[in-house]
Amino acid sequence: MRISSAQKFVHRQHRRPGILFLKTIFCIACLLTGLWPASAETRESFKLFEALNFVGGPPDFHSFGFEHLTIASPHVLGPDVPDAGQVRKALALPRANELLAIDIETWPLQGAKQPSSIAKYQTTLSAFRKADPSVKLGLYSMLPLRDYWRAIGRQGAAARNEWKQQNTTIASSLIPHVDVLFPSLYTFYGNKDRWVAYAEANIAEARRISQGKPVYCFLWPQFHKSLAFLPGDYWYTELETCRRLADGIVIWGTIGRSSPYRPAKWDENAEWWQATLKFLSELDRTP
Repeated sequence: MRISSAQKFVHRQHRRPGILFLKTIFCIACLLTGLWPASAETRESFKLFEALNFVGGPPDFHSFGFEHLTIASPHVLGPDVPDAGQVRKALALPRANELLAIDIETWPLQGAKQPSSIAKYQTTLSAFRKADPSVKLGLYSMLPLRDYWRAIGRQGAAARNEWKQQNTTIASSLIPHVDVLFPSLYTFYGNKDRWVAYAEANIAEARRISQGKPVYCFLWPQFHKSLAFLPGDYWYTELETCRRLADGIVIWGTIGRSSPYRPAKWDENAEWWQATLKFLSELDRTP
């Protein structure tokens, strides 16, 4: 009598119930203890946001699966803790979803002013929550503190541990007030492998302090100082690294090289955009 492949499979499984039981227990343990890396589990669950501005005919990013992310900065909030009117003005900004990123980078979270800065962030976030309990809040680049050299260990274990302890202190006070984390992974140097190490360290730190809240990484397709657009392979590596480790990305920009007060010109053939199209195609997000 010919035995089908399905019959063989069932026969093998009946012979090894103990192995199946152990595998099941192992999988459950991995999920409960976090031994499996926390990351976007499916292509569909990976979130795409944009906060992009170009001159001259950029595409409809929504058609590529991006949601626009609204950012409230001191241009709306003012230089200090915003009052009720400034909070209402920020909440009135057009939003495509319930998310609002708070971008305040002038309150130092290191050094002697850390306690007062934490108090300012707490007051600000509480004011938003009181004005609109439905809004989902995140702080740009503060959870964790964006760090390059300490994060990748180039300044030694003590410096890296100091960075992690700073994040622990800040997170204990601010994580209860936010719904998502927005680590900033902008590109400072041309070494792609070192960028990956920097991104991995910062995302891991975001995961560590997040209390299970989503991690959406801010990326910028330009170098931080020169404002040159990234080569396609470099940019693709950034996208893929975040897809592997985070829950989503926010692509921010742009700044014109000839005038830092104006956006860059749109270029359909730019390497970074072609790399983005490749990435989106692999996610099945192209129109």
